[in-house]
Amino acid sequence: MTTRAETGQSAQVDQPDPVYGAGATGPEKNLARVAGVTGAVLTVGSVGVAAPDAWTWWQYAVAAVLAFDLIGGVVANGLNSAKRDHFAAPGPAAGWLGRLVRRPVLFAAVHIQPILIGLLFPGAAWWWGAAWYLIALLTVALVRVTPLYLQRPVALFCCTVVAVLAPLSAAPFGLWWVPVIMVLKLTLAHAVQEEPYRPEGR
Repeated sequence: MTTRAETGQSAQVDQPDPVYGAGATGPEKNLARVAGVTGAVLTVGSVGVAAPDAWTWWQYAVAAVLAFDLIGGVVANGLNSAKRDHFAAPGPAAGWLGRLVRRPVLFAAVHIQPILIGLLFPGAAWWWGAAWYLIALLTVALVRVTPLYLQRPVALFCCTVVAVLAPLSAAPFGLWWVPVIMVLKLTLAHAVQEEPYRPEGR
C-alpha cells in the first residue's frame, strides 16, 4: 500500500501553492507540467502537420500557451495536494489566487479561454466561444449544488455530454477539444470535492 487517507492536519506546515496545492510533491508537480507540455506539443504539432498555413505564428504561440494551461490544469487540479488545499480554509498567506481557487464557480468564471479562442482562431461560429464558456460555468455550478456523494458521477455525466456534443459544433480549426478539456479541468478535476491522499510517510 503506497498511500493513506488524509485524516487530519499535516504535522508539517506546507507553503501555500494555489496551483498545485500546499505540500505538492515533485512528482505531482512534474506530472502536471509534463501534461501541459504534451498538450501544447500535440496541439501545435497536429495543426502544423495537417494544415501548417491554417494559423499564423502568433496563433501557434497562443494555442501552445492555452493548451499548456488547460491540459496541464486538468492534472494540476486533480492532484491530491490540490484537493487538500482547495477545499480547506485559506490561511493568512493564501493571497488572492489562493482564495480564488477555493471558490470553484468564481474560478471557472475567470476561464474565458473559449471566448478568446472563438475570437482569435478561424473556423468557429460566432456563438461558439460564449456558448461553451457558459456551458462549462453551468456544469461547475451544477456540481457545487449537488450532494457530495453524487458530485463525481454528476461531473462525469457532464463531461460525457460535452464530449459527445463538442465535435458536432463548428469549432475553430484544430481546437474542437477545448470544451471537453474545460469541463475536465473545471468541473471534474476542480469542482468535485474528494478525499485526498498523501504519499506513505508524509
